[in-house]
Amino acid sequence: MKLWRVNSPFFILVGVIILYSISSVFGQQQTKITNSRQEIDSSSLYYALSDKDSLSFSKRLQYIASFLDRVYLDKQDSLIYLGLMRKTKLFGKIRSYDSAFVYSQKLYDLAQENRDTIYMIKAYTKLGLYHKKNNQLAEAFKYYNEAFKISRLVNDSIESGASLLQMSNIQVTLGDYSGSKTTAIDGVKYIENTPDIKRLSGLYHIISVSNLEQKNYNEALRYNQLALDLGSDSISSKIIGKNYMLVFKNTQANIFADQKNYKKAISILSGLKDNLVIQNNKYEYARVLDNLGHVKWLQNKENTESQKLLRDALKIRNEINDTGGLIASNIHLTKYYLDKEEESKALHFAEEAYKNALELKSLTSIIEALGFVFQLKDNTNEEAKVFNETYHKLSKINQSNREIYAVTKYENDKLTNENLILKAETAKKDREKIIYLFGTIILLLAAGLIFYLLQQRHKREKIRDVFNAETRISKKIHDELANDVYHVMNTIQNNTDDHEVLDRLEDIYSRTRDISRENSSFDIGENYAQELSGMLSSYSSYDTKIIIKDIDDINWQAVKPEKKIVIHRIIQELMINMKKHSQASLVAITFRKKGKKTAEISYADNGVGVDKNEIFYSNGLQNAENRINSIGGSFIFDSEKGKGFKAKIFFRVK
Repeated sequence: MKLWRVNSPFFILVGVIILYSISSVFGQQQTKITNSRQEIDSSSLYYALSDKDSLSFSKRLQYIASFLDRVYLDKQDSLIYLGLMRKTKLFGKIRSYDSAFVYSQKLYDLAQENRDTIYMIKAYTKLGLYHKKNNQLAEAFKYYNEAFKISRLVNDSIESGASLLQMSNIQVTLGDYSGSKTTAIDGVKYIENTPDIKRLSGLYHIISVSNLEQKNYNEALRYNQLALDLGSDSISSKIIGKNYMLVFKNTQANIFADQKNYKKAISILSGLKDNLVIQNNKYEYARVLDNLGHVKWLQNKENTESQKLLRDALKIRNEINDTGGLIASNIHLTKYYLDKEEESKALHFAEEAYKNALELKSLTSIIEALGFVFQLKDNTNEEAKVFNETYHKLSKINQSNREIYAVTKYENDKLTNENLILKAETAKKDREKIIYLFGTIILLLAAGLIFYLLQQRHKREKIRDVFNAETRISKKIHDELANDVYHVMNTIQNNTDDHEVLDRLEDIYSRTRDISRENSSFDIGENYAQELSGMLSSYSSYDTKIIIKDIDDINWQAVKPEKKIVIHRIIQELMINMKKHSQASLVAITFRKKGKKTAEISYADNGVGVDKNEIFYSNGLQNAENRINSIGGSFIFDSEKGKGFKAKIFFRVK
């Protein structure tokens, strides 16, 4: 494959001018040269007119078509490249993506025929771009990966990093934050030693966003600051773009908001709201208004500004037809009205978000919106089908993207040992950091160990009595009753053919084992949320999807151990009841703060439901109510046959 091409497509024009200037010497060639010059002049005119913004797109497309007709006849490949590049750009601007695909493919075919790596990269990049704009993200990822492979082969670091930036962006859109972070970090390795600070800042931003979504707030802030530092002076800020710098500030506000540092987040967003650059960009202005309204609501659920800010953002996004922005606005308004217990309004905005997500073909947004629709709507059978299809499709795409890039990385590692050198340098830096921090770490570990031992001893003394009873019951059932039943089963099995008796004994044995498992111990310390989430997830299967929302919103460290045990047992009772009786395909468990001292846990499934009068008797949930009453909480059921089952648990956090 050639690693070069002609970079000045107008050399032909220069040649004709030179020939024309010496035509007095070669008088017999005068007519031929004049005709060639006229043809090239008219071709150049068509090309120039195709870029004139004052003309309609149809006219501009006609001019570029005329330009291509002429240069195709003369087989001027360098000019054909320019024509195809311009034509795909025009089709992209009018969102005629199918045509943009066709001419991008023609550009690639010509470049491949000429073994022109630069235009092969450009063609793949265009195919990635227009598939991305058309929300065909899996296809876009593949084309950007192909562009990366060629760029890497010809040692074009900037184009390699540019492709990885786009790939990581797609992974964020698909909710694959771990994969996105890996891809973006690889992109940084290609770009960081080049002058391309715009793409480097973009890669830092993607890493920051991925860490934010994974709740790695310190890393999110670190990479966000790296992106902002690149544009710290007026010249670099202009290179990166003022709009991008303001987007980085908006992300910084979101990080502080997730850390519950609402005052700092509001300060940043208020500053952005008053920025003239933001005000002149309706897309960004609506984004800032929406985020500001949401953060003000998070800070104070009773404030009088949030609703207007959220509504104003929604209005602007409707006016400019910003479908992606409308999803965010409608989700925020859903949460706002859900907290106000205005469920009809909350459902309206949840369904609007769902419609926007379908229009945009955003798989992650479809799943998020359906989580709220399911929580608020009675009959959700159709939505449940869409959820299942979307869930499996998203998982398949993310897995495919990871495999594609993994193969590419492996192939590139075979071609060069640069990655090995980079790893060695990184390991060397890590060793140096360890040496510098070694003394500090020892001190911290010693202090931490002492603190941990004291804390654990205190916890053990506090919860010992609570767990002892359950542990004894579980052990006794497991070691004595269940094993005795098992021995009786073996004895009867060897001496009787009465299968009915054996079946009944086996059922008793299974039930005793279930009782033992349900009363086993669990972590009520710092990992309580993960333990609770793991228990809930264990009830997920191919036929039943479990949605767990905002489990970390509750400050579990402030909840007393005995309350944690009760909450765990109640939710476990609901999940057991669901597994045995509901036939549900979708279950949503939502955790929310209700003020400073109260928490709410909402449970909803789309199962067969049960008559309200039969709840305690047919489903055995009386124990759950008794448990919640023992810690001063409350338990509310809502169910009808054929309309699923809902429950709400309220308890004091402190």
